Amino acid sequence: MFPRILAVSDLHANWEWFAWVNRHAHRFDLVCLGGDLCEIFTERATLKDQHQSILHRLFRLAATGRSLAVAEGNHDAARPGWLGQGPGLEKVMWPGFSEEICIAGQTLVLSVCHDTVVDGVNAPGRVAAVFEAGATARDRTGSPWLVLHHEPPEGTPICAGADGNRLLSGLVARHRPDLVICAHIHEAPFEEYLGGHWHYRIGHTLLVNAGQWPKRRWPCHLEIEGDIVTWRAPGHPRGAVRLG
Repeated sequence: MFPRILAVSDLHANWEWFAWVNRHAHRFDLVCLGGDLCEIFTERATLKDQHQSILHRLFRLAATGRSLAVAEGNHDAARPGWLGQGPGLEKVMWPGFSEEICIAGQTLVLSVCHDTVVDGVNAPGRVAAVFEAGATARDRTGSPWLVLHHEPPEGTPICAGADGNRLLSGLVARHRPDLVICAHIHEAPFEEYLGGHWHYRIGHTLLVNAGQWPKRRWPCHLEIEGDIVTWRAPGHPRGAVRLG
């Protein structure tokens, strides 16, 4: 169904984690960064310096020849407009992208969403347009459909312990993508006493959130190949679930 995909989110300007992604990108056909690349609650670096450093790292990642998709999180949207800038980044699939692509000989529909937390007025319309374009491409081609949407749906296990997006569940139920990769709620996969988990289904659609486990040498992430999604988190047993 899908080519080899590495999905990582909530890097929050952790340069060691960015380096880990760069070292492991060669094992995959597509690298998906699911938002919150920068960190607004830090004095280590200004947002402007973070943006410049992140764009440089994205340039290095794109230069490896691996396909790269970058969604927008709330930390990224605190000062909007910087994602997508810079030479060497023209082939990156940025927020708003939603169409069929061919990677490693396999076709898929990829939809990359804008942040839905900071820009509460315009976000619903922009995200709905991305879903509608993706659904149109899926219906036209029959290709599997992957969505990157930073904020998970409220009231689900992948959003346990915090508020989430109130509109996503309806969009998923209406348009039925195959896989939605979320993030944002770092603790959700580990909040077992609250019913938290790293994956959840809405009808046909599988939704996942790898979570974030701070102060570890490598980030929580997802590895996708064919119809299998594998979850990896430092200090936790590996998990796997099948699409469909």
